[in-house]
Amino acid sequence: MCRSVNQILKHQLKTALLVLFLLAGVTLLGACSGDEKGAVASSSIGKSSPPPVETPAPEVVAAQQAFTEVYAAVMPSVVNISATRMRSSGNMSPLFEHFFGDLFKQKPRPQRESKSLGSGFIISADGYILTNEHVIKDAEEIEVQLAGGHTFAATIIGSDPKTDVAVIKIEPEEDLPQVVLGDSDTLKVGQWALAIGNPFGLEGTLTAGVISATQRA
Repeated sequence: MCRSVNQILKHQLKTALLVLFLLAGVTLLGACSGDEKGAVASSSIGKSSPPPVETPAPEVVAAQQAFTEVYAAVMPSVVNISATRMRSSGNMSPLFEHFFGDLFKQKPRPQRESKSLGSGFIISADGYILTNEHVIKDAEEIEVQLAGGHTFAATIIGSDPKTDVAVIKIEPEEDLPQVVLGDSDTLKVGQWALAIGNPFGLEGTLTAGVISATQRA
């Protein structure tokens, strides 16, 4: 009985394999034939194909041109700011300081140098620069690098932590290019906004977006 079952299974397996071979042969013959229905698509490498859009819309071209013009006009007034400050290292945890703080109060804690990088832009030809307050906060030394590569030491004129705005001053030997400040009250939601600066020390970066909201604190 077992032998007859095994023979039947072997016979069915051979039949199935034969059918598969026949189907594969028919598929290969159809694929290799020269008719259009069974032809295999050839590679498009090396063939010239038209671009998705032959001629960009005039509005798109005008917007791109405006971006490049704004960048060219404003970039000379954008500066890189490096602020150096000294901070205590090896601060104790609150629990450790509660029990053992009196033992270490008289011992000076080691200081380490900390630097922050940021951007700013020149708002007057004689060297006044607008930047963020967090960039120059507690700074002992401030160095400003102009777009042309020249560096100057800067002093803090004033700062406002609430609005994160600060004004610093350098002493250039000649007049500097300056930006033209606009009126923020005239801004509308949906208008283009361009950010030009030196994030993480990467000079000459341009980012585009839109104004998402106004009158937000």
